[in-house]
Amino acid sequence: MTLTGKGYFVWKVRYCENGDPDRIAALAKEANLSHVLIKIADGAFPYNIDLENGYDYARPAIKKLQANNIAVWGWQFVYGDYPDQEAEIAVSRALNLGIQGFVVNAEGHYSKPNKAPAASRYMNILRNQLGSLPIALSSYRYPSYHPNLPWTNFLDRCDYNMPQVYWMKSHNNAGLQLKQSVNEFRRIRPFRPIIATGPTFKEHGWMPTKEEVVEFMKVAKQLEIPAVNFWYWEGCRRDMPDYWNLVRDYNYDQQRQEAATLPEKFVLAMNSKDPDKVLSFYTDDAIHIRPDSAVQGKQAIRKWIEAKMQEVSKKEITLISQSQVKTFCNFLWESTNVNGAFLQGRETMGLTDQRIRYHYSFSKQV
Repeated sequence: MTLTGKGYFVWKVRYCENGDPDRIAALAKEANLSHVLIKIADGAFPYNIDLENGYDYARPAIKKLQANNIAVWGWQFVYGDYPDQEAEIAVSRALNLGIQGFVVNAEGHYSKPNKAPAASRYMNILRNQLGSLPIALSSYRYPSYHPNLPWTNFLDRCDYNMPQVYWMKSHNNAGLQLKQSVNEFRRIRPFRPIIATGPTFKEHGWMPTKEEVVEFMKVAKQLEIPAVNFWYWEGCRRDMPDYWNLVRDYNYDQQRQEAATLPEKFVLAMNSKDPDKVLSFYTDDAIHIRPDSAVQGKQAIRKWIEAKMQEVSKKEITLISQSQVKTFCNFLWESTNVNGAFLQGRETMGLTDQRIRYHYSFSKQV
């Protein structure tokens, strides 16, 4: 499933509204949250289970939230010393609890040298055992600050990227930091759609201002990030209740607005896997030009569309950049083919009455 709207990370369920599932669900609904992310494992061990009596605080909270149409994703902090065991408990908890997505929280322990094989081993088990369940990476906001973390090994098996955009020890640049985070990840391969996490917590004497939290959400909307998360429920409710209300009252659209530009509409149509939707953008006598050939007419172009849809299989095409001036548009996209190889393409289109009259395509495996 694709996340939209606002969500909160939960660390310790028992400290969220005293662990009351009804109260948790009621507050989430009142705050117009579309999703909640609950910790279900820490390293090779289950999490949010009372060690004395075995009570699982996560299970009733998850069921009650889902009953109120609020999506629940589980998350796990990983260390990388025992990747097989960490993956096994993650899979067991995820399947047993019936969550709708899973988040891998990899930080300092994975910034040590030579952890790439452990990341790949862990992620391969996760991907193979969780099937089509969406997986996201939650880690640092700037990969340039953490070059040893095996970003590619994690993101290669992920569907989303949830960078922790916390402007610690800083003020008045929340939007700039979010933009820098997104830009840095656009240079990482493979690129995954961003769902940014912002701060509503206190640490070492620092806390964000209300204006900065609003700026974070505002810039996220401008960047067309479909969803935002915040860290973390119990800390915010305990220490910063006004910030909870601030997030609650902010209108972060939960439904993605209809694409306004032709590149956006074209990519959405390609991701629908319906060739007829894509063909509707072309004139009857449109010309499609590729490095190895050129064809004219909708039926000939349809073959290219079907081949491209088959090439990317279940993976979505991600729009990276676009420009449109009057009757001319240009855009870059990225995806992954059925074999897991990274793809990058450029499309250039000439328009007549907002329909494609000629179309130049170029794509390559990176």
